[in-house]
Amino acid sequence: MKKEWIDLCQSLDYQFDDPQILRQALTHKSFLPPETEENYGNNERIEFLGDAVLDLVISEFLMEKFPELDEGGLSKFRASLVSELGLSRQARKLELGTCLLLGRGEEITGGRQKISLLADTFEAVMAAIYLDSREKHGITQITRVIQTLFLPHLPQDAEGYITRDYKSELQEHVQKLFGIPSTYELMEESGPDHEKNFTMAVFVRKKECGRGSGASKKLASQLAAENALLQIQQDPSFLESENFS
Repeated sequence: MKKEWIDLCQSLDYQFDDPQILRQALTHKSFLPPETEENYGNNERIEFLGDAVLDLVISEFLMEKFPELDEGGLSKFRASLVSELGLSRQARKLELGTCLLLGRGEEITGGRQKISLLADTFEAVMAAIYLDSREKHGITQITRVIQTLFLPHLPQDAEGYITRDYKSELQEHVQKLFGIPSTYELMEESGPDHEKNFTMAVFVRKKECGRGSGASKKLASQLAAENALLQIQQDPSFLESENFS
């Protein structure tokens, strides 16, 4: 097993009975194994399972930890935690970018730092732990891992956390820099009428600087603004670069 994968298992405090399922979770669809190696597949399918596992475990511990929140508040809180942005943060803490098996094209274009790719990989790793442990332990092990990762960073003021106005924060920042408003655009709408999912992008000077998905356009816009603010936090000159001139 690669050293980075051993370090990852230590960070997760979980040792795989089947290391190949971890390999699959860390393999991007762009990766082509050498002809001399067996192809164990990529993480596209199991990231789908990881999304469901995270929703289940996080829903349960939010209900237990924040009994004052109603269904709407719980949904907003969970959506923020399991958003693309929220999961990419967890992925960075685990240094998943260093663990990935990527194709040359993704490597060249900075795939190890892409928010969407890191979030997908985090979901896949959670699915891998569940699949590896379910026969012996049910959901006990994956619940322990997810709670260890998320619980220490939950705020005490849940209501304040889920009502934070990222759009206003971003707008204030953009206004100071350029004297113009940021704009939002619907990029995708999917799902049946009773379970719609919207993807919104935020633009500054016609350049996209953040994207988010949620059960409403309002929530998706907030997550897009949060995405942009995170990029600004990582690189304070992000909006001042030539891309936004």
